[in-house]
Parts: sequence; C-alpha cells; structure tokens
Amino acid sequence: MTRNNQKRTADAKARKADERASELQKEEQERLKRINDTLHTLPIASWQWPRVLLAFLKERSMSYMDQVEDNKAQIYMQGPTPLFLNYTRTDLARNKLATEFLKSSFTHLIMLDIDHQHPIDIIQRLSRWVMMDPEIKVVGGLNFRRSYPHDPCCHLFGEDGNIYAPAEWDKEGLMEVAAIGTGSIMIAREVFEEIQPPWFFNIYDGVWEDSWPGEDMGFSKKCREYGFKMYVDVQTTSPHVGEYLIGEENFRAAIENGDLQMKSLDGVKIVN
Repeated sequence: MTRNNQKRTADAKARKADERASELQKEEQERLKRINDTLHTLPIASWQWPRVLLAFLKERSMSYMDQVEDNKAQIYMQGPTPLFLNYTRTDLARNKLATEFLKSSFTHLIMLDIDHQHPIDIIQRLSRWVMMDPEIKVVGGLNFRRSYPHDPCCHLFGEDGNIYAPAEWDKEGLMEVAAIGTGSIMIAREVFEEIQPPWFFNIYDGVWEDSWPGEDMGFSKKCREYGFKMYVDVQTTSPHVGEYLIGEENFRAAIENGDLQMKSLDGVKIVN
C-alpha cells in the first residue's frame, strides 16, 4: 500500500471515529434532555420510570413542626404516590413499608424521616441519579447526626475493619459508602427482592461495649453482604430538626472546637 493510500485509509478511519463520537455525544445530549424533561414533569406519579412510592416515617410526637411541615406539603403537592403507615418502632416501620412496597408495581421506594427539613425537590434530586445510571440501587442524601458532634450519617471502612465517618468529600456528585443513613433514601425494588428480610434491623452484638447500631446499619450490613453498593449525594442534605437545623456547618464547628479529631486512613480523611 502506498503512503497516499495509507493516509487516505487513516483519514477515513479518523472521520468515522469523529462521526461516531459526534453521534454518541448527540445521543447522550438527547438522553440527558429526556431525563431533565421527566424531572420537570408533574405530577411525579405520571413518570414512566422510575415509578416512585413515597413514605414519610412518623414520630409519636414532634416538636418544631413549623420547620418541617411546609416542605413536606410542597413535596406532596408535586404529586408523588404516597404510602402511609401509622407510627410504630422505626425498624418495624421500615420493614412494613418495604413489604407494602413489594405488593405494588412501583420500581423505587423513597423513605423520608419526619425529623428532617427535606429539600422540596428531594424526589427529583435522588431520582436523577438512578435515571443517569440504573445500576444505582441505593442512594441517599448526605445528612448529619442530630446529636452532638453532628458527624455524617454515612460511614467508610478502614483497613483495620472498623467503620468511620468521613471528614472530607468532593463538593459534587456521589460518594460511595460502606454504610448509609436512612433519613432520606431511595431504594430500588431489586434490593428488597434479592435481600432476605428483615431488611432493617438493630444490631446488639456490641452491648457490652455500649455500641447500639440502628436499623440503618443493619440495612447497610445486608447491602454489603448481597453486593448492593450504597451512595450519598454530597449536594443533597436534609437538615436534622432540633433546637436548630443541623447540617454540615455544625459538623465543621465540632471539628473546629476540637471535639472531633480528623486523621487520614488509607488516604481518606475521617473523624475519630
């Protein structure tokens, strides 16, 4: 083959590669537009996929209702399909909600705790991730513990086998975690279908060490056992409600006060 022929062949291949890249870019733009159009479609119950069932977990009594009810009402006004359950013990409530969810044809269950001030677009924020990547089966917000020192309600594993709250994370996107809080969480149907119940359970193995992991840690343990990855959206926070709204700034203040110590573990900064 002459040099001219080789050049023409190379140029043709380059053109085809450019054309294919352009086609893929156009397809991705169209996909993102469809996702964006869906996220802006109301009522939410009209979405073809994901088909979301929404449940607020109730408390026996609730102070500071003025800080949560307005946002809750605006979430419901967007027309999601609700799943109602009377107050009961938290682990029992979550398992009952999962059981009722599996009796339906919905694809995803969103559970929101009532003691948080949820963004009014919380359904869209979480749904966006599963629309972008259907392989994401468990995704929640980055929330912070109501009690001091307000560390994140998510955890990472160190090489020592212990579990730690992260101290730093990227400012956008998802963070994969080893354990996830359930204050605002979206769970795909496949998780409940594949994992054997109970899905949510308290762990009492550390009683003598005064360690009392809640039902969110039990759920996370089963997700790890069954190979379901868990993610938190680092830009979506539902502040815990108490005497004040509790978010990242309160966690950072505890570090500044010296009540939490940061250290590096496997190249990741955690609090200890």
